Amino acid sequence: MERRDQELLITSLIRALGTSLKNRALYPLAHPLVRSPIEKVYKDLRVFFADRSELALVVTDGTLVFEGFPIFNLTSPLESFVDRLTRIGAPAVIFEKDLTLEDLENFVRFLHITKEQGLSPGEIQKLLADAGVGHIRVKPIEDTDKDDKDIANEIYGNAVTVVSSVMRDVRLGRIPSGTESERVTRDISGMLKRNRDAMLALTLIKNYDEYTYNHSVNVAIISLALADVLHLPGQDKINVGVAGLLHDVGKTQLALDLIRKPSTLTVEEFEEIKKHPQEGFVLLGKMSHIRPDSAYMVLEHHMRFDLSGYPPPEPGYRVHAHSNIIPVADCYDALTTMRSYQKARYPNQSLEIMTKLSGKSLDPYIVAAFAKTMGIYPVGTMVRLNTLEIGMVVGQGETGEEPPKVMVLFDRDGNPLARPEQVDLGDPEGTAGDRRRAIVGTVNPNLYTEVAAGALYLTMETA
Repeated sequence: MERRDQELLITSLIRALGTSLKNRALYPLAHPLVRSPIEKVYKDLRVFFADRSELALVVTDGTLVFEGFPIFNLTSPLESFVDRLTRIGAPAVIFEKDLTLEDLENFVRFLHITKEQGLSPGEIQKLLADAGVGHIRVKPIEDTDKDDKDIANEIYGNAVTVVSSVMRDVRLGRIPSGTESERVTRDISGMLKRNRDAMLALTLIKNYDEYTYNHSVNVAIISLALADVLHLPGQDKINVGVAGLLHDVGKTQLALDLIRKPSTLTVEEFEEIKKHPQEGFVLLGKMSHIRPDSAYMVLEHHMRFDLSGYPPPEPGYRVHAHSNIIPVADCYDALTTMRSYQKARYPNQSLEIMTKLSGKSLDPYIVAAFAKTMGIYPVGTMVRLNTLEIGMVVGQGETGEEPPKVMVLFDRDGNPLARPEQVDLGDPEGTAGDRRRAIVGTVNPNLYTEVAAGALYLTMETA
């Protein structure tokens, strides 16, 4: 489509959206003067979705911008539309490819009836979900002063909130919407594209008090990183991420004392634990905006690659094509986390253990892909350099095969550096005096626990 034609189509569809909202103040939703403009908007949006998975409508400095096209000479309905978005607190609206006509109708109804002003994106998103809007989300216009650390932390925190909210609702006997789960999954996926190291580093900053929620978010992050490496299509990738985020939701049906038990489980107790994949499958099947693919991945995340796990599959049962991604992510996060019954393994140790499980519990192809993307020295690995300095791996190249980025924490005499130095071992200019730095081995991070933890936070500031 020529640019001029795009501009005309965009102007037409946005004006139709404004007209529908204005007419909604006078007529019911089913009236032709309200519904016909909505149907036009839906039809025109499908044209743009032919080569896009999302479409952004942004209000910036009082100007309405759709997919980079500013819309000037606003009509009265459009002025009202911009005013409603601005007052509510929704400067950026994202239309997703799976948008339905009902989503648009409910969106117009939401704009018409909502009286609140200055809401946060999270508050607006909750109201949209309650209004039955499934594939439209809001977000603040990205602040150019925000660094990747702040953005990644915000996305991670939002994801933890969503998981805790879902689990709380289920425990209270409510069936939550899956809208927020998909939204934060898309946010995580976008951040992985923007700065994978920043997002992956957060999975190693463990919060033992919130283990269940953090573990769920970590599994989602690692699963999405794996899906990128495996080049999964967009929606397939999101389905994997949602499954990772909600893979343990079935544990809400178990007694809290059983889930939190610090000692070894009895045979009877383990039989109860083994029910959570099936419970999760049933719960996801009841949640709106959750695709069956995600539900099946939750059902199968403990079946094991050799099908010796649980629930035991019937003869001839075919596991979902992407179900073996979740166990790899689940295993890695569990191995690198200290629990009452196990010590935390170092990232490189965890990869070694997972390699031994390949072909049995874990899919060898996916483990190999994961090891490749994590590199020989995964993020979080404490290493000794040929200069006798000690540092922590804080970043990888795009493929995981390039020399990593290291935060140098201790000098050659073992003294902590007042200002840790981040170096890219793949950079020809990354030298120490006349000697180029290189990793010669790993060191025990437990000897440097406090400094190692600080390094993970510090790398977020320099990512």
